[in-house]
Amino acid sequence: MNPAPADAGILFMRRDGDGDKFRSTIAASPENVVRSDHGTTLGNAFGASIATVEHLLAALAISQIDNAFIDITGPEIPILDGSAAPFLEGFETAGVRVQSSPRSSFEVAEAVHIVDDDRAILIEPADDFSLKVEIDFEDCLIGRQSLSISLRDAEEIARIASARTFCRLYEVDALRRAGLIRGGSLENSIVVDGERLLNGAGLRDSHEFVLHKALDLLGDLYLLGMPVRGAVHAIKPGHDLNCRAALALYRQLHPARQAAAV
Repeated sequence: MNPAPADAGILFMRRDGDGDKFRSTIAASPENVVRSDHGTTLGNAFGASIATVEHLLAALAISQIDNAFIDITGPEIPILDGSAAPFLEGFETAGVRVQSSPRSSFEVAEAVHIVDDDRAILIEPADDFSLKVEIDFEDCLIGRQSLSISLRDAEEIARIASARTFCRLYEVDALRRAGLIRGGSLENSIVVDGERLLNGAGLRDSHEFVLHKALDLLGDLYLLGMPVRGAVHAIKPGHDLNCRAALALYRQLHPARQAAAV
Protein backbone atom coordinates (compact mmCIF):
# COMPACT_ATOMS: atom_id res chain seq x y z
CA MET A 1 0.00 0.00 0.00
CA ASN A 2 1.20 3.51 -0.87
CA PRO A 3 -0.15 7.03 -0.39
CA ALA A 4 -2.31 8.44 -3.19
CA PRO A 5 -2.96 12.10 -4.02
CA ALA A 6 -5.85 13.89 -2.36
CA ASP A 7 -9.23 12.89 -3.83
CA ALA A 8 -7.75 9.88 -5.66
CA GLY A 9 -9.72 7.46 -3.50
CA ILE A 10 -8.86 3.81 -2.85
CA LEU A 11 -7.40 2.21 -6.00
CA PHE A 12 -6.46 -1.47 -6.40
CA MET A 13 -4.14 -2.88 -9.06
CA ARG A 14 -3.31 -6.51 -9.83
CA ARG A 15 0.46 -7.04 -10.27
CA ASP A 16 0.67 -10.76 -11.02
CA GLY A 17 0.37 -10.92 -14.82
CA ASP A 18 0.70 -9.21 -18.19
CA GLY A 19 -1.77 -7.37 -20.38
CA ASP A 20 -4.41 -4.72 -19.84
CA LYS A 21 -6.11 -6.90 -17.23
CA PHE A 22 -3.15 -6.43 -14.90
CA ARG A 23 -2.22 -2.85 -15.74
CA SER A 24 -5.57 -1.23 -15.02
CA THR A 25 -6.88 0.01 -11.71
CA ILE A 26 -10.03 -1.07 -9.93
CA ALA A 27 -11.53 1.73 -7.90
CA ALA A 28 -13.19 0.92 -4.61
CA SER A 29 -16.73 1.84 -5.61
CA PRO A 30 -20.18 0.25 -5.25
CA GLU A 31 -20.46 0.40 -9.05
CA ASN A 32 -17.50 -1.97 -9.37
CA VAL A 33 -18.92 -4.77 -7.19
CA VAL A 34 -19.13 -7.92 -9.33
CA ARG A 35 -19.81 -10.45 -6.57
CA SER A 36 -21.12 -10.20 -3.01
CA ASP A 37 -21.70 -13.71 -1.69
CA HIS A 38 -19.55 -14.59 1.35
CA GLY A 39 -17.31 -11.63 0.52
CA THR A 40 -17.08 -8.54 -1.68
CA THR A 41 -15.33 -8.74 -5.05
CA LEU A 42 -14.51 -5.73 -7.22
CA GLY A 43 -13.86 -5.89 -10.96
CA ASN A 44 -13.29 -3.75 -14.04
CA ALA A 45 -14.00 -3.80 -17.75
CA PHE A 46 -10.71 -5.57 -18.52
CA GLY A 47 -11.75 -8.60 -16.48
CA ALA A 48 -9.44 -7.96 -13.53
CA SER A 49 -10.93 -8.58 -10.10
CA ILE A 50 -9.99 -8.38 -6.44
CA ALA A 51 -11.89 -10.50 -3.91
CA THR A 52 -12.44 -10.15 -0.16
CA VAL A 53 -11.78 -6.42 0.01
CA GLU A 54 -14.08 -5.78 2.98
CA HIS A 55 -11.64 -6.29 5.89
CA LEU A 56 -9.03 -3.99 4.36
CA LEU A 57 -11.68 -1.38 3.54
CA ALA A 58 -12.95 -1.57 7.12
CA ALA A 59 -9.42 -0.95 8.39
CA LEU A 60 -9.11 2.05 6.06
CA ALA A 61 -12.46 3.38 7.32
CA ILE A 62 -11.47 2.97 10.96
CA SER A 63 -8.08 4.65 10.29
CA GLN A 64 -9.73 7.47 8.30
CA ILE A 65 -7.55 6.77 5.26
CA ASP A 66 -9.27 8.10 2.12
CA ASN A 67 -6.56 7.88 -0.54
CA ALA A 68 -4.32 4.88 -1.21
CA PHE A 69 -2.79 2.83 -4.02
CA ILE A 70 -3.03 -0.90 -3.26
CA ASP A 71 -0.94 -3.28 -5.36
CA ILE A 72 -1.81 -6.97 -5.07
CA THR A 73 -0.18 -10.08 -6.54
CA GLY A 74 -3.18 -12.33 -6.79
CA PRO A 75 -6.96 -12.31 -7.10
CA GLU A 76 -7.78 -11.86 -3.40
CA ILE A 77 -6.74 -9.72 -0.44
CA PRO A 78 -4.83 -11.95 2.04
CA ILE A 79 -7.11 -13.21 4.82
CA LEU A 80 -4.35 -12.86 7.46
CA ASP A 81 -6.02 -13.72 10.79
CA GLY A 82 -9.57 -13.22 9.46
CA SER A 83 -9.98 -9.76 10.97
CA ALA A 84 -8.93 -6.16 10.23
CA ALA A 85 -6.44 -5.96 13.11
CA PRO A 86 -3.28 -6.82 11.10
CA PHE A 87 -4.04 -4.05 8.60
CA LEU A 88 -4.49 -1.52 11.42
CA GLU A 89 -1.18 -2.63 12.93
CA GLY A 90 0.47 -2.06 9.54
CA PHE A 91 -0.98 1.43 9.27
CA GLU A 92 0.23 2.28 12.77
CA THR A 93 3.74 1.05 11.94
CA ALA A 94 3.94 2.88 8.59
CA GLY A 95 2.23 6.04 9.74
CA VAL A 96 -0.46 8.09 8.00
CA ARG A 97 0.11 11.17 5.88
CA VAL A 98 -2.19 14.14 6.54
CA GLN A 99 -3.18 15.86 3.30
CA SER A 100 -4.00 19.50 2.75
CA SER A 101 -7.47 18.94 1.24
CA PRO A 102 -10.38 18.87 3.68
CA ARG A 103 -11.83 15.43 4.34
CA SER A 104 -15.17 14.77 2.69
CA SER A 105 -18.11 13.01 4.31
CA PHE A 106 -21.53 12.03 3.04
CA GLU A 107 -24.57 13.31 4.90
CA VAL A 108 -27.55 11.05 4.30
CA ALA A 109 -30.32 13.26 2.96
CA GLU A 110 -32.90 10.62 2.11
CA ALA A 111 -33.60 7.43 4.04
CA VAL A 112 -32.39 4.19 2.46
CA HIS A 113 -34.28 0.95 3.12
CA ILE A 114 -32.79 -2.22 1.64
CA VAL A 115 -35.07 -5.15 2.50
CA ASP A 116 -34.87 -8.83 1.60
CA ASP A 117 -37.53 -10.88 3.42
CA ASP A 118 -36.56 -10.76 7.12
CA ARG A 119 -33.21 -9.11 6.42
CA ALA A 120 -32.75 -5.36 6.11
CA ILE A 121 -30.40 -2.42 6.21
CA LEU A 122 -32.02 0.87 7.17
CA ILE A 123 -30.07 4.13 6.92
CA GLU A 124 -31.66 7.31 8.23
CA PRO A 125 -30.44 10.94 8.24
CA ALA A 126 -28.55 11.83 11.43
CA ASP A 127 -25.99 14.34 12.66
CA ASP A 128 -23.31 11.68 13.10
CA PHE A 129 -22.59 8.05 12.22
CA SER A 130 -24.12 5.33 14.38
CA LEU A 131 -24.37 1.60 13.79
CA LYS A 132 -26.68 -1.04 15.24
CA VAL A 133 -26.37 -4.64 14.07
CA GLU A 134 -28.59 -7.64 14.81
CA ILE A 135 -27.90 -11.25 13.79
CA ASP A 136 -29.91 -14.42 14.27
CA PHE A 137 -28.44 -17.92 13.87
CA GLU A 138 -30.81 -19.80 16.16
CA ASP A 139 -29.97 -23.14 14.54
CA CYS A 140 -26.46 -23.20 16.06
CA LEU A 141 -24.12 -21.92 18.75
CA ILE A 142 -24.03 -18.40 17.31
CA GLY A 143 -27.62 -17.66 18.34
CA ARG A 144 -29.03 -14.14 18.43
CA GLN A 145 -26.76 -11.16 19.08
CA SER A 146 -27.29 -7.42 18.90
CA LEU A 147 -25.12 -4.43 19.65
CA SER A 148 -24.68 -0.74 18.95
CA ILE A 149 -21.24 0.52 17.97
CA SER A 150 -19.51 3.84 18.52
CA LEU A 151 -16.47 4.61 16.38
CA ARG A 152 -15.52 7.34 18.84
CA ASP A 153 -14.62 4.74 21.47
CA ALA A 154 -11.10 3.26 21.08
CA GLU A 155 -12.03 0.11 23.01
CA GLU A 156 -15.03 -0.55 20.77
CA ILE A 157 -12.92 0.06 17.66
CA ALA A 158 -10.43 -2.53 18.90
CA ARG A 159 -13.28 -5.02 19.47
CA ILE A 160 -14.58 -4.55 15.93
CA ALA A 161 -11.14 -4.66 14.32
CA SER A 162 -10.13 -7.94 15.98
CA ALA A 163 -13.38 -9.81 15.26
CA ARG A 164 -12.72 -12.73 12.88
CA THR A 165 -14.75 -14.05 10.00
CA PHE A 166 -16.92 -17.09 10.75
CA CYS A 167 -18.86 -19.86 9.06
CA ARG A 168 -20.73 -23.06 9.85
CA LEU A 169 -18.96 -26.34 9.15
CA TYR A 170 -21.50 -27.54 6.58
CA GLU A 171 -20.79 -24.42 4.48
CA VAL A 172 -17.07 -25.09 4.11
CA ASP A 173 -17.20 -27.68 1.29
CA ALA A 174 -19.67 -25.63 -0.74
CA LEU A 175 -17.55 -22.48 -0.36
CA ARG A 176 -14.41 -24.31 -1.48
CA ARG A 177 -16.18 -25.79 -4.50
CA ALA A 178 -17.14 -22.22 -5.40
CA GLY A 179 -13.46 -21.22 -5.27
CA LEU A 180 -13.81 -19.31 -2.01
CA ILE A 181 -11.98 -19.51 1.35
CA ARG A 182 -8.99 -21.27 -0.27
CA GLY A 183 -6.79 -19.95 2.50
CA GLY A 184 -9.35 -20.58 5.23
CA SER A 185 -8.41 -22.48 8.36
CA LEU A 186 -9.05 -22.50 12.08
CA GLU A 187 -6.15 -20.04 12.32
CA ASN A 188 -8.10 -17.32 10.52
CA SER A 189 -11.77 -18.29 10.80
CA ILE A 190 -14.26 -19.20 13.49
CA VAL A 191 -15.98 -22.46 12.57
CA VAL A 192 -19.19 -23.58 14.26
CA ASP A 193 -20.62 -27.10 14.05
CA GLY A 194 -24.09 -27.04 15.59
CA GLU A 195 -23.54 -26.19 19.25
CA ARG A 196 -19.77 -26.79 19.05
CA LEU A 197 -17.03 -24.25 18.46
CA LEU A 198 -14.19 -25.97 16.60
CA ASN A 199 -11.57 -23.35 17.49
CA GLY A 200 -9.65 -24.63 20.47
CA ALA A 201 -8.60 -21.15 21.59
CA GLY A 202 -12.22 -20.00 21.81
CA LEU A 203 -13.64 -16.60 20.95
CA ARG A 204 -11.82 -13.29 21.29
CA ASP A 205 -15.05 -11.63 22.42
CA SER A 206 -18.40 -12.98 23.54
CA HIS A 207 -19.96 -10.88 20.74
CA GLU A 208 -17.34 -11.72 18.11
CA PHE A 209 -19.93 -12.96 15.61
CA VAL A 210 -22.01 -9.77 15.51
CA LEU A 211 -18.86 -7.66 15.78
CA HIS A 212 -17.54 -9.24 12.60
CA LYS A 213 -20.82 -8.54 10.82
CA ALA A 214 -20.37 -4.90 11.88
CA LEU A 215 -16.80 -4.98 10.53
CA ASP A 216 -17.98 -6.32 7.17
CA LEU A 217 -20.66 -3.65 6.97
CA LEU A 218 -18.17 -0.88 7.75
CA GLY A 219 -15.92 -2.14 4.97
CA ASP A 220 -18.68 -2.47 2.40
CA LEU A 221 -20.11 0.98 3.18
CA TYR A 222 -16.61 2.44 2.72
CA LEU A 223 -16.98 1.64 -0.98
CA LEU A 224 -18.72 5.00 -0.93
CA GLY A 225 -15.22 6.51 -0.60
CA MET A 226 -15.91 8.58 2.49
CA PRO A 227 -17.46 8.29 5.96
CA VAL A 228 -21.23 8.33 6.23
CA ARG A 229 -23.17 10.68 8.49
CA GLY A 230 -26.30 8.71 9.20
CA ALA A 231 -27.89 6.15 11.51
CA VAL A 232 -27.40 2.61 10.19
CA HIS A 233 -29.51 -0.28 11.49
CA ALA A 234 -28.66 -3.69 10.02
CA ILE A 235 -30.84 -6.75 10.60
CA LYS A 236 -29.21 -10.04 9.58
CA PRO A 237 -26.85 -8.25 7.17
CA GLY A 238 -24.65 -9.84 4.53
CA HIS A 239 -22.40 -8.55 1.77
CA ASP A 240 -25.26 -8.59 -0.74
CA LEU A 241 -27.37 -6.21 1.37
CA ASN A 242 -24.34 -4.18 2.42
CA CYS A 243 -23.31 -3.51 -1.18
CA ARG A 244 -26.86 -2.66 -2.23
CA ALA A 245 -27.00 -0.11 0.60
CA ALA A 246 -23.64 1.34 -0.43
CA LEU A 247 -24.86 1.64 -4.03
CA ALA A 248 -28.04 3.42 -2.91
CA LEU A 249 -25.96 5.96 -0.98
CA TYR A 250 -23.57 6.32 -3.92
CA ARG A 251 -26.47 7.21 -6.19
CA GLN A 252 -27.60 9.88 -3.73
CA LEU A 253 -24.06 11.27 -3.88
CA HIS A 254 -23.98 11.07 -7.71
CA PRO A 255 -27.56 11.75 -8.89
CA ALA A 256 -26.45 12.03 -12.52
CA ARG A 257 -25.35 8.38 -12.42
CA GLN A 258 -28.73 7.42 -11.00
CA ALA A 259 -30.46 9.21 -13.87
CA ALA A 260 -28.19 7.46 -16.39
CA ALA A 261 -28.95 4.07 -14.79
CA VAL A 262 -32.69 4.68 -15.12
